Amino acid sequence: GRILVDVIREFKPKRILEIGTLIGYSTILMGKELDGDAHIITIEIDPEAAEKAVDNIRRAGIKPRVDVLVGDALEIIPKLEGEFDLVFIDADKDEYLDYLKLVEGKLHSGSVVVADNVFHAPSYLDYVRHSGKYKSKFISAGGRWDGLEVSIKL
Repeated sequence: GRILVDVIREFKPKRILEIGTLIGYSTILMGKELDGDAHIITIEIDPEAAEKAVDNIRRAGIKPRVDVLVGDALEIIPKLEGEFDLVFIDADKDEYLDYLKLVEGKLHSGSVVVADNVFHAPSYLDYVRHSGKYKSKFISAGGRWDGLEVSIKL
């Protein structure tokens, strides 16, 4: 969680998309670092996990507006309007590159994409590191395979 918090503090995003809510842990971590004018949209495919997330987020009392959307991110992302300052991906590793390509048109120069467990998403890693569209680096969370890929849209 420390790396994600550091990214939030550095870039101070106002509009965030989180792909993979689970029970809302990362949503709350980000929300604690953001002002009331920030907006987090988070997508969770599992309705039970989303219900727990809504409850956890409400109890955490964070300032930003949070919308928990239930469903498949591959179907929801194309329907979202506006640009995102930050995208946090922590969902089905096989879909990371698909998520990114769907959201790419909603990013601006300077938008930050943070992806967890990237070593299980080699096509995603190859794309952010070699497409020429991002400045990307891996930030270790301690273990050799544990950390986040932080990519800034050029």
